[in-house]
Amino acid sequence: MSTNGPDSNDWSQIVAALGGSEALTHSALRDKAFTFARGVRSAEDLLRLALSYGPGGHSLRMVCALAAASDFAQLSDAALTYRLSDSCRWLEALCAEALERLVPPLASSTSRTIRLIDGSIIKGPGNRQWRLHMGYDLGRRRMVGASITSTQIGERLDCFPAEPGEIRIGDRGYPSRDGFANVIAAGADVLVRLTWKSLRLTDPEGRLLNWLEVFRQAKTHGHFDKPVHVVRPRGSDAAVPMRLVVLPKPTDAAASARRTTQRAAVRAQTKTRDPRTDAAADYLILVTTLDPAQFSADDLMHLYRLRWQVELVFKRMKSILKIDRLPARSETLAKTWLHAHLLFAILIEHFAAEAGAFSP
Repeated sequence: MSTNGPDSNDWSQIVAALGGSEALTHSALRDKAFTFARGVRSAEDLLRLALSYGPGGHSLRMVCALAAASDFAQLSDAALTYRLSDSCRWLEALCAEALERLVPPLASSTSRTIRLIDGSIIKGPGNRQWRLHMGYDLGRRRMVGASITSTQIGERLDCFPAEPGEIRIGDRGYPSRDGFANVIAAGADVLVRLTWKSLRLTDPEGRLLNWLEVFRQAKTHGHFDKPVHVVRPRGSDAAVPMRLVVLPKPTDAAASARRTTQRAAVRAQTKTRDPRTDAAADYLILVTTLDPAQFSADDLMHLYRLRWQVELVFKRMKSILKIDRLPARSETLAKTWLHAHLLFAILIEHFAAEAGAFSP
């Protein structure tokens, strides 16, 4: 699929995938993206302009020139800026609707749904930053949730609705008592990596966890696997019962983690380091609700390592679609540019899945 200009041969397929021209017109009117036709004849043409500016990689002036050459829009780059800025909410809605419409239901299977949750920072001009949140379904091999927010919205394990029976996997940015509680309440299980100071953990009797003792037992027995409670530092909310699993890292990974810890201490000009930080560098620390009778400590380690697949999605979006090359300084224009990229990424996954399902 070409992104070099607004007159792509695949345009009719894009419109059909998004529900058709009439659906685009209705949603653009609903979100006040297309309230008058001056310079742009239709909501469909407005979408072509947004995709040419976003994943098309063209400047505002070049988009105007291409549109005029193709005779589907006549407007200045200032007018285009205005029209695209008004389209940010519409494109955000199109992304959500496309995920709901285009992601197929999971085929019936005895295996459980595995959903990877992750986030990535996108930097723009003027030190402005945005966060791309993503939910990736391992069985469907598709994005099933995606949103773009300011960095004031932190990473949360419950950023997308959970399904009963789902296994939700997150990295070190996702340990949160409330996030755990909300996902568990939806009938799902969680598996999250953490550091020794990410959460306040106690044993089932309410005693605060002794991390040096945990690491000593992990070294002695080859791993640590015991029930714990996640509690708030303050407050009377009920503790969340979970399972703490600590596994030794491979030698090279442990050495790399120790070097990272030492560099961080040098940057912070710390005279004395916490011994728990040094000890933790040698271990992979996981917290989960998965039943130990069904998932051993080694099973959890292999399951967590599946996270690399969602990281590949971010890498493709940055290296191929160049979503990290944000040129816009205006908040609304930046949101339009980013959501145009996200919408295009969703469409690419859809068409790639269709092509893969076609038997030669």
